Amino acid sequence: MQPEGPYRFTETLGECQVGRAWAALDGQDRPLTVAVLEGAAAGDQRWREAFSNAANVLAQTPGGHRYVNADFTAAQPWVAYLSEEEGAAARLFQSLGMDYQRTPTAEMLPPPVVAAPVSAPPQLPWAPQPWAMASQPISGVPVSSGAPVSPGVPAMPVAAPTTSAAPDPLDSSGGRRIAPVQPEPKRRDWIWAVGALVLSLVAGTAGFFVGNGNATGRAEPSTSASPSLAPYEATQFSINKDKFTGDLAKLGEPWLSRIGGCVVYNEAGAPKLPADEQQHLFCPYGGAWLHFVLYPATKQKDKARAYRQQLNLANGSLAPGLREATRTTGGVTGTPGTYVEYAFEGKDGRARCGVWWDREDIQGAFYVETLCQDGIAGNWDALRDLWRRGS
Repeated sequence: MQPEGPYRFTETLGECQVGRAWAALDGQDRPLTVAVLEGAAAGDQRWREAFSNAANVLAQTPGGHRYVNADFTAAQPWVAYLSEEEGAAARLFQSLGMDYQRTPTAEMLPPPVVAAPVSAPPQLPWAPQPWAMASQPISGVPVSSGAPVSPGVPAMPVAAPTTSAAPDPLDSSGGRRIAPVQPEPKRRDWIWAVGALVLSLVAGTAGFFVGNGNATGRAEPSTSASPSLAPYEATQFSINKDKFTGDLAKLGEPWLSRIGGCVVYNEAGAPKLPADEQQHLFCPYGGAWLHFVLYPATKQKDKARAYRQQLNLANGSLAPGLREATRTTGGVTGTPGTYVEYAFEGKDGRARCGVWWDREDIQGAFYVETLCQDGIAGNWDALRDLWRRGS
């Protein structure tokens, strides 16, 4: 039956378990594609939120699809794209985990019938992916009318478990809702500019390469300098313990005996601390760069996380094998938090791979980045192993 909306619907273009895509014309006879949430899903608030959030994530993701109009409060929520936005409806439904199929033969519409909302839908045999179940507002979403918009940004989960004995970022038990932000374009290159500066500060020190000394996957002591530590590792533990103060100590504990040459932002000769950060330590680790950051409040931490979630959504093709983000527990501490894999292209045209980890019990996070090819030879499991032994 014909959905609600200010358009003249002509035929169906495709469908999935929770909705359909329609060809339509607006008042100026411009061709549009309208994605509509239908059936029991349209009467389920979880699905309504997931649908609106997915549409807004795609609208703000580089390479995504900007819609021209939407009504997420209609009995059957819908979002309209210009016909030039090829594949927009398919990508929207697929981002919800649905098996979208194009309609082989166009279905001509019967006379318009307004569908009543489903007030008590039966238990669905499927469920929206938890990353789409956010509800906090985001600015800058493109709409051309006053239609209500209820946007959000994902905290992406992954369902496939691994056989590793340590907690795996793929073992998701559902994610807390995370607010999105529009990332600052300068952030990606800023990270590596800082890396180059700090490298000049620590080059020539033995501590720069200490990260290569532990590749066995064994977790290091995290609470105190163990008597079993070799003299060099014990010394690094002592040096680093003085630098990792307050809540940063919780983030740094699993690393203290393994890293060296750490630089504290705002100290003499070190990078300036960004305005949206409270503390920042930078530590080289073999061919990778480690950042430990405390944020003034949840807002700043969520913004930093959301930026990397957007990189996760947009840049999977830069680093094949990148997995969706998830809520999981640290490999050493067992503390719950959010895990995000991401990739981006540096100014030199080479792809960088990174892993973000923020603990729920503090306003802090650490992230590790390296060249996708020269650093890990395209092997994401190498970064995942590093995360397990440092979280």
